[in-house]
Amino acid sequence: MPPAFPAVLPGNKVLSSQRLPTQARSRDTRNRIVEGAVRVLAEKGIAGLTHREVARAAHVSLASTTYHFCSKFDILAAVSQSMFDQDTLLLKRLESTAVPVRPAGGPRRWVLDLLRHSAGRSRVRAACWVEMVLDAPRHPEALALAREWFGAAATAWHDWASGGSNADADLLARSCGDLAVGLLLMILVLGLDEKAVLDVLDRGLEPRDCWRRDIEMPLAVDTIRSGEKAIRTREAILAATLDELVSKGQSAIGLKTMARKAGLSPSAASYHFSSTPSLLAAAQRRLFEDAKARYRAVVSPERDVKTLDQLIDRTAVIFLREATEFARESLAVYTVWLEASRQPELRPMIWKDIENQHLAWRRLMEPLAPTLRSIDPLLPQALYTGKLIRIVATGSQARDLANVRAEFAYDLAKITTGNFWL
Repeated sequence: MPPAFPAVLPGNKVLSSQRLPTQARSRDTRNRIVEGAVRVLAEKGIAGLTHREVARAAHVSLASTTYHFCSKFDILAAVSQSMFDQDTLLLKRLESTAVPVRPAGGPRRWVLDLLRHSAGRSRVRAACWVEMVLDAPRHPEALALAREWFGAAATAWHDWASGGSNADADLLARSCGDLAVGLLLMILVLGLDEKAVLDVLDRGLEPRDCWRRDIEMPLAVDTIRSGEKAIRTREAILAATLDELVSKGQSAIGLKTMARKAGLSPSAASYHFSSTPSLLAAAQRRLFEDAKARYRAVVSPERDVKTLDQLIDRTAVIFLREATEFARESLAVYTVWLEASRQPELRPMIWKDIENQHLAWRRLMEPLAPTLRSIDPLLPQALYTGKLIRIVATGSQARDLANVRAEFAYDLAKITTGNFWL
């Protein structure tokens, strides 16, 4: 199978069999096709991207789509190029000046505006961006593009954070970018609107009260059938699904497809799982259980965290293992999370994971923080998620891994002393 982004090369260049139009009408058609592809990627993911779906979303003929783009991978390359040209981690690129113009309001306002827009007018582009970033480590060309994206974003954040002679500009820049990515994924996953985002992040309301509403839509729990053969069959289907999520992402998860991958009859999966969302939910639960088992293997849960340094060390040790040895498993978790933005029936299960993590961070931080705000346990949780996405999506490079502990030390010290920038 060819790579997902064969036409995107480092240096922001596109080389492919795409037909580059010279006439204004043809350019307009091509741009409409690219924007249609952005919507398809946001709504259906890479697995759902076809010439026919793109033509329907762009309101052009199928012949026009195949004329401008010979393959699905050419469409992906054009979307990638368009997203990079127009956005830097969803921050508008400023091409007209050598030095980026700093928006008013400082880091807090920049992040709030980015997230507010991602919950509203920029939701489609945000979902498209996350879809491609989560897929990036699986393809060398996409990996190179992800490095350019995050590199350009880091430059913009650093330039803005360095205002006022900030001695910690590098650390603040990473803090802004990682928190934005982590919160962005939560916003998409939980289907939050602008009001819900600002209620928690700007007005200081309790996240577990404001964001819990989707728990009212419980996903049906499949009956786990007894018997040795039934257990083996169910585990085989689940193992095939986990392998697909880890190796390819949510590319072609379906009951019949996963049954065939497991060497079973197409109807076997339907006997154990009522729907594709229920299969994904079971896979997510297994991924989460496996991650918790890895945490326990690295750090004994019986050992109390009594100092800030202990909390920093524990967080960094767990993170580094997840970003290296289990990098693809980590992204598989977030791939299922993103699928919840398209299949709301998955949200209660993922909300439960988010809420459990939130409560765990609260328990760890309460003895260390004299006054803990409602939002504070959410901050390290989102920072961890955003940092993991950034580092794994760019290939877990040694120079990034070397900075992990210092970055967690900076953020956790600010949060526990009540001096965090958000």
